[in-house]
Amino acid sequence: MGIGSTIGTAVERGLDEHDDRRDLAVTTWRYLRMGLIALAIGLGVAVAYERMRAGCWQTSISAYYYTPAQGVLVGGLVAIGVCLICLRGASDGEDVLLNLAGIGAPFVALVPLPDEGDCAVPDLAVGDQALNVGNNITALLVVAWLSLAFVALVTVRNPQRDATTRPSAADLTGYAVAVAVLLGTTVFFVADRGLFLDVAHYLAATLMFVFVFLNVCLNAVQRYRAERKAGMPAGWDNRYARIAVVMLVDVGVHGVLLLLDWSHWILTLEASLIALFTWFWVAQTFERWADGITPTPGTGMRPDPGGVGRRSTRAR
Repeated sequence: MGIGSTIGTAVERGLDEHDDRRDLAVTTWRYLRMGLIALAIGLGVAVAYERMRAGCWQTSISAYYYTPAQGVLVGGLVAIGVCLICLRGASDGEDVLLNLAGIGAPFVALVPLPDEGDCAVPDLAVGDQALNVGNNITALLVVAWLSLAFVALVTVRNPQRDATTRPSAADLTGYAVAVAVLLGTTVFFVADRGLFLDVAHYLAATLMFVFVFLNVCLNAVQRYRAERKAGMPAGWDNRYARIAVVMLVDVGVHGVLLLLDWSHWILTLEASLIALFTWFWVAQTFERWADGITPTPGTGMRPDPGGVGRRSTRAR
């Protein structure tokens, strides 16, 4: 056997040899889910490393744009947004909320805070912010509009769908909201660039966290309904409801810190909400480990390197 044949055999190993291609889709889903967790951890490491190097904290995670952590901050948020959009939710409503949160993440990344913070690196090459935002947001808006046009085209060109695969009311509502948000953003960006630079980051971050919170609440409801459907004792005190409550308490506590004029309240609010979102994401990932999307209340799914998944006896 020649070297060319050997290389060809190695390259093609596994090609068209899978009995169940659905397993490949589930594996891809798992990688996307775990990748998002890794991105959140990487963001935390970059901020912690810069804190040790500089000896002080920025007043917000977003202000780390003006430090050597800029690359991880921007790249991580853009990648997180892509993951949220690409992953299909277990329900149409969940999918819509993931998409809307995902749309917000790149805007948070690419439009920096106007305030550089107390620990910025003065000689860090961040460039002209107006020029950077003008270029990056133009590219982002073009890609966003092309994506929405593609979704509409694919939907219109598939008229043979049955009732279960046609766009639902939630899908259409989510699409309309996405169009409205992008239209408003585009007009705002073109009409008043100065004001856009001042407030767009805050608006995008707020909307992103609101959609994340709504998604956690929706998952609490979905878990309750799934438990009832499975004939299990159902209660609102499930893991997702607890996370939602902690998020509300967290925001309330930081509202008090704002009134007390504590300078780092945004930093701790962002860090705690990101940590709570990661907690939610990890719990949901292992709950749906088996097939990539279906909730399995009361049984859970533990990772099984040798197969799609195996049931555990772990309760809520």
